[in-house]
Amino acid sequence: MLNARARVSKATVRRIPLYYRAVQQLQQQGVKRIRSERLSEIIHIPSATIRRDFSSFGELGKSGYGYSVDTLVDEFGKLLEVQDAENILLVGCGGLGAALIENNFRRNPDLNITMAFDIDPAKIGTEIGGVPVYDFRELAMRVTPDIKTAIIAVPSSAQPQVIPALEGIGIDAILTFAPQPVVCLPTTTIRYIDLTSELQSLLFTAHHQQLAD
Repeated sequence: MLNARARVSKATVRRIPLYYRAVQQLQQQGVKRIRSERLSEIIHIPSATIRRDFSSFGELGKSGYGYSVDTLVDEFGKLLEVQDAENILLVGCGGLGAALIENNFRRNPDLNITMAFDIDPAKIGTEIGGVPVYDFRELAMRVTPDIKTAIIAVPSSAQPQVIPALEGIGIDAILTFAPQPVVCLPTTTIRYIDLTSELQSLLFTAHHQQLAD
């Protein structure tokens, strides 16, 4: 399954975490197997799309039987490389950053924000949801070697200073809510999330669906 990653479309990759979360919940409920039609009802993705996505990773199911939930949890967990807990740092403890820390991936115990950084004296030295907030200038001193992932919740104008600092301490996976792309090292993987564009895309799709109905 893992060898198939290079052939997987970007759209499929974006859906993998949704599949993983859904089958994890099914596993916790004691469900042993699931058909694509039933999974479609749960996550609101067409069953044909689910079958096509799953076929990208080899023979995960059998016709007439469906998919083993335990197998899906195991295989998608390997694909996402989250079998072990992933400790994450967050930079920027404003409204969005604080909300991310408070939520702290409650639906996925494999992901955990363990420390946060800011430049605001009013936030430095406090805790948000039990997570300590440190001075960003102490980044190199505070970050432990096991942390390789960061979330950035700062304005676009601050990214050119934040990203090199993260790369300088070995952070090579960055999720940012500032949509302006920045220059980074070839070894760094950055995912940009533009909430405005996502909302506009949602409204466009909803509008055209209404017209179709």
